[in-house]
Amino acid sequence: MRGVQRSASQRKYCCNRRHSRSNQSSRNLYEMFGGVAEMIAQNSVHLVTNVVGNVGKLVLEIQRDSMAVARDSQALYASAKDNSAAMRDAWRAAPRVTRIMTSALKIVAAYRIHNALAPHMEPAQATQKLEELHKKSAEHVYELCVELRGAILKIGQFFSCRRDLLAPAWIDALSRLQDRVPPIPTSLVVERINEDLGKPVEELFAQFDENALATASIAQVHAAVLHDGTPVVVKVQLPGIEALVESDLYALSLMSTILTEFLPATDWHTLSNELAHSVRQELNYNTEIQNLNDFAAHFADDETIVLPTVYQELSSERVLTMSRIDGHSLLEFLENRPQNDIDRIFTILIQSYCAQILRHGLLHSDPHPGNFMVCDGPTLAVLDFGNVQRFSPSERNAYSGLVMAALSKDQEQLADLLGDMGFRTKNGDVGPLLEFAHMLLEAFSTDVTFDALAMDPFVQLERAMAIAKENPVVQIPQNFVLLGRVFGALSGLMLKYQPRINLMQIVLPLLV
Repeated sequence: MRGVQRSASQRKYCCNRRHSRSNQSSRNLYEMFGGVAEMIAQNSVHLVTNVVGNVGKLVLEIQRDSMAVARDSQALYASAKDNSAAMRDAWRAAPRVTRIMTSALKIVAAYRIHNALAPHMEPAQATQKLEELHKKSAEHVYELCVELRGAILKIGQFFSCRRDLLAPAWIDALSRLQDRVPPIPTSLVVERINEDLGKPVEELFAQFDENALATASIAQVHAAVLHDGTPVVVKVQLPGIEALVESDLYALSLMSTILTEFLPATDWHTLSNELAHSVRQELNYNTEIQNLNDFAAHFADDETIVLPTVYQELSSERVLTMSRIDGHSLLEFLENRPQNDIDRIFTILIQSYCAQILRHGLLHSDPHPGNFMVCDGPTLAVLDFGNVQRFSPSERNAYSGLVMAALSKDQEQLADLLGDMGFRTKNGDVGPLLEFAHMLLEAFSTDVTFDALAMDPFVQLERAMAIAKENPVVQIPQNFVLLGRVFGALSGLMLKYQPRINLMQIVLPLLV
């Protein structure tokens, strides 16, 4: 395997690695981003001057939105200038960061121009054009994620579950990132194993499959067999991924400045920081091993949950060898089963997450579908423990008290607990939080489908957003941000498959 001639994809991958390490032009990086800003601004103005038509209002609106595009670029430049130390650290990865940012700015510009043109179209035409823009933009982002990998791919996987944030065309495109990512050359994986474990692959394993079982955002998984005949999987961190992750996270921090203005309903800065923390956690497999062992101890008596076993002697900070679990991917199972089976597996999934928070103080924080399998029973296999949040006993007690107060509809106690946990609204009133909590809890007070949030989840969401605009929440505990991200991803699955679950029956035994 080590002597296999490099394929075209391997040469391209290696070339990209050499390119990222080479000395870049001495041109000041501020000027480079300023050039990007100038390019976008010039292109936008050029678009305005070439618009054919005699409707003055239309021209003025396009000019206004073109200037907004230019301001986006200037905001990017200002953000970069304010963080000069990080810019110097990102210099070697400048082409990658520039590629990401240029793509982001082009997409934002396209949506701004559409928003200017849409009022002057027939409603059906505007809807069709917007759908075409969604598909084109989403496909571009998918291709960019697959090509660049790293944290950008991880971020794409996260958003693939957020049906509450993105249009269906985006979800359809980004969902392909969950289990259909092209592999990197096996020789690079073997080189990493040899380097980290100190022995050739053929000495470590009786068999090692050159064809990848799966390729994730920062790792690739291969099947293998131990010398005693035990089937295992070997998860190997992609070579050079550490530097790529840092440059991608820097690009994400810059993008949050633009997205906050473009989509102000979402706190992009907080979301960006949380994603950055999560991705960095996953770079050390020793941490993942500890997380997995702790989960195994807590769920040892739960017959509905299946966890892999770690082979410590065949693992390192960048290589992780585990027992192989056979079963169906979660999405494959959900697409081909009757409603009762779907209800059962979602009940197991939600029950396990409630137990993690209220009883064990460990939260599996990366719940995209590729991290779950369905085995005989059915039972649920949980994979990938690189991103785990831990809660202290006092935090678990606070969550338990919050749930009990909400379920009993004790509004006064609920308000006190929310304040104690760190929630703050602009005028000091927790009414918006109480209103939103009660809307959700009402839906789960009986055996209903998940999307039956008082008939229409989107009506409820609009209602909650209207309340929040009147009295916005100005401070949210960091743990709640993480919980929102996790349950936002889970709710995306639930909205699609509409399981019938009774949250009361799941939660009450955990509060005893």
